Amino acid sequence: MPSAESFNIGRPGLISLELSGMSASITFTLGAINIWFGRNLDKTLVFKILITISKVDSTTTHEREIICNFNEINDFENSGFILTSYAKKGDTYRAIFIVPFRDQRALRRFVESIIDEMKFREVIIALYWSGGVARMNIMFNELSKLNYFNICNATYKEDTL
Repeated sequence: MPSAESFNIGRPGLISLELSGMSASITFTLGAINIWFGRNLDKTLVFKILITISKVDSTTTHEREIICNFNEINDFENSGFILTSYAKKGDTYRAIFIVPFRDQRALRRFVESIIDEMKFREVIIALYWSGGVARMNIMFNELSKLNYFNICNATYKEDTL
């Protein structure tokens, strides 16, 4: 994988950074991380990617909508998910949770749900973080250690004009 210096990631004005592999891609912007997991991605890599993100920025979160029975809402809360709202939907409930990456129980359950979903389809998720140029550079370096991502695109303010 190219080095951070070859893309001049530390240069002022960085607004997005994209890493891609055969069955996964990640785009980092200043406030969000968008991830695509293909069905053929090694399931352990899903865990490694998300745990790496949590180590670089433990304030990272994900908003998750879950259709479940009322009693299951408590199970998700006991797993570290933070309930933000819920509403009755027929015989079930539509619950909105925040998945805090600082809570390893929540992160583990979140990864398990992604792996379950990958049995049927590719998965696209949006994460929210306190990203900036320095954190994007750290994220690039940490994810490079996985030896998976082989393409890196960096976008700068002046490149978008």
